[in-house]
Formats: sequence, C-alpha cells, structure tokens
Amino acid sequence: MHRIEIVSDRRRAHDPAFRALVVANSYVPGTRIRELAARHGICTSLVYRWRRERAGAAVVKTGSALRLVPVHLVDEPRAAEKQPDQSRPVPPPTPKASTKPALIEIEFPGGVCVRVDETVNQAALRRIVAVLRG
Repeated sequence: MHRIEIVSDRRRAHDPAFRALVVANSYVPGTRIRELAARHGICTSLVYRWRRERAGAAVVKTGSALRLVPVHLVDEPRAAEKQPDQSRPVPPPTPKASTKPALIEIEFPGGVCVRVDETVNQAALRRIVAVLRG
C-alpha cells in the first residue's frame, strides 16, 4: 500500500482592511516593497496587485475614464548664432531668465483652442474649460 500525503496549498484570503493597510504602507516614502511584503508574510507581487486594484477601483468609483491627449512642444525661433572663434576658449552659456511668461495651449474637440499664461485666474479658467467641455 502506498502512502498518500495531502498537502494543503490553499491561498490565504486577506480581508480588505489588511489589504488597505499594506497598500497604504507601500506608499510611505522610503518603503521597500520587498521588505514590507516579508514583514507581513506575503509575496511582493501581491502588494503590486493590490495597489493596481485600488487604483482601478478609484477610477471605476468616480466613473471617469483615463484619456491621453497629444502634447506638442514648440520651440521659439532663435536668431542665427555666430560660429565661435576656435583660437580662444568659449565660456559655457549662462542661462537667461525668460522674459516671456510660459504659455499653455488647450485644444478642444471642434477646433476650439484656449491659450493662457502663468498669470491666468484659476477659477476663471475652470469655468471656461467647464463650458467648453459642455
């Protein structure tokens, strides 16, 4: 007669409070996920899975979907630069303070484009964007 040994390899069920605690601890600056998982006796991959699940739940609960929009960086045209004289060393360029305020361009469906600078009133911009989103 052969000996049969039954080994239980069931997965442990962790309650939501425990998962929330581990996920919250994983976002503490300086925390190493591997050490956190070992301290709680779980696999490192579980911590990452629970973090993804909580992030996904937040998106589902709010009902908003993530949407990427194209961003275009535009260089300002510069004056033609002279070739440096090779006979003497050229000091490194010093950064110049920008005289023009930074501009943000928001393009909405239908071709509507809004350009604002850093001095824009945030409350007014929120109202404008809300109206244009319609």
